[in-house]
Amino acid sequence: MIWIRESSTPPSRPPEEPGVALECYIAAIQNIAHYAVDLDAEITGPYVKYVAGLAAEVQAAPWQALPESRSTLRGLLRDYRDKAAQFLARLRQQLESTAKALQETVEALAQSDGDHSTRLRDTLKRVRDAAATPEGAPLRAMLTAAVDSIEGDLAQMRREQQFTMAQLQTEVRILHQRVEALQNAAAMDQASKFSSRRSIEEYVESLPAAGFMVLILKAHGLAQARAKYGASIADELVATFSRRMRNCVPKDAVVGRWNEQDFLAVLPVSQGKEKTDLQAVSDHLSMPYACMMAGKVVRISLEVSVEVLPPVEGPPGTTLRCVEKAFGG
Repeated sequence: MIWIRESSTPPSRPPEEPGVALECYIAAIQNIAHYAVDLDAEITGPYVKYVAGLAAEVQAAPWQALPESRSTLRGLLRDYRDKAAQFLARLRQQLESTAKALQETVEALAQSDGDHSTRLRDTLKRVRDAAATPEGAPLRAMLTAAVDSIEGDLAQMRREQQFTMAQLQTEVRILHQRVEALQNAAAMDQASKFSSRRSIEEYVESLPAAGFMVLILKAHGLAQARAKYGASIADELVATFSRRMRNCVPKDAVVGRWNEQDFLAVLPVSQGKEKTDLQAVSDHLSMPYACMMAGKVVRISLEVSVEVLPPVEGPPGTTLRCVEKAFGG
């Protein structure tokens, strides 16, 4: 019976150690700071400082700092991603300018080489012809040897220049490949941007009488956020709002910013297509936004209203006038 009783007792388990998970979490934050890609001192320096500071806060007071640390870390990563995208965009522009200048240099060298070589060969031909005349007989041997030497040096210089130009053209191709890679990397960031008021006006004015749907969106709170937190936080808020808005509409939709707090989206409508859930779009866009300010998360709430512009009939430009009326001018 003793044996049965002992065998029936469930095996003992080692005590739970939540401290191990906390240590792993802190180590992960520290590693994020340690292995950050060094893009620029003004970008990477503050990022590493804030992430390392977050790890120190969690380590010093884990149970107080732990709940808020998740959103803070997520905000720091998002902010660094956005700044890295801007850095890559500037780098792409610099590479494009460098590639263009290098290509122009190669073309100028090729043109200059052709012009000078033609003139020099013509001059050497006239010297050789002069040496072949009776008057040039006394200097014929010397002139012929000099012309042969110059032509040989000219051919060697041409081969070296062609090799240099081939290297430059290879550099140009490499630069173009890097530019293309950066363009692909920035494609997602570019897709989240809004069309300007002028471009969206021109687009709406050119719309046909049917086959599309216009969403009117009013985001109340953007102006207050700019006044309270500053331009950088307001720009980050608009960028996040843009990404959310892009996720709510089809990929081929055209979205634009009418003014500081008013936006619109033009959606293609096919026969029998289900109506957009306006309340779901409004709720999604009105969820709190987490922005980074001095390494801390600032939560900003917006009140977003969404409505569909009623179908209109009339000459070109009627839809644009209706949009202007919906936005109050």
